[in-house]
Amino acid sequence: MPWPADLAPLDLKQPDQRSCGAASVVAARVVLTDWRPGDAAREILDEHRLLTSSRSPRDRFQVPWPRRLGTPPWAVANALRTLTGQRIATVNARPRPVIGYEVLRENLATRPVAVYVGSRWLPRHVVLALGTVGDAVEVFDPAAGATVTLGRARWAEHRLGFGRWDHFWFVV
Repeated sequence: MPWPADLAPLDLKQPDQRSCGAASVVAARVVLTDWRPGDAAREILDEHRLLTSSRSPRDRFQVPWPRRLGTPPWAVANALRTLTGQRIATVNARPRPVIGYEVLRENLATRPVAVYVGSRWLPRHVVLALGTVGDAVEVFDPAAGATVTLGRARWAEHRLGFGRWDHFWFVV
């Protein structure tokens, strides 16, 4: 899915250190629909509050999560399920990043994909994969408010370079 021409990626930059998952969900909504946020920072913070509550905005129970820890993968999966109408699974890419990369590319054929990245020890950041460009993947990074294109080797070798987060953890 291409980034919409009528909205700069910088407009959806995450407003705090914990809302990358919510910013990625808001970006998925922008990419999949004609909706555009009036106040993007408020929309992202409201989405983060909903994604970390025990009751999702999609009327499904979800395990509550401390907001200060970011956004749990199951909440992002639930939001993407609502946006796309598809069943969304979370795949652990950390031990086998080449397989994770193939799963990522397969899912990009029908929808934007949330990707958790982090350190060697923990997932710490969520980005939104938008589509394929040859053998690479275009990604929206909400921390930078920018799109970047990363080739297969960077995914396979855990050299992603989203701030200090290099390791490929989950495909959602």
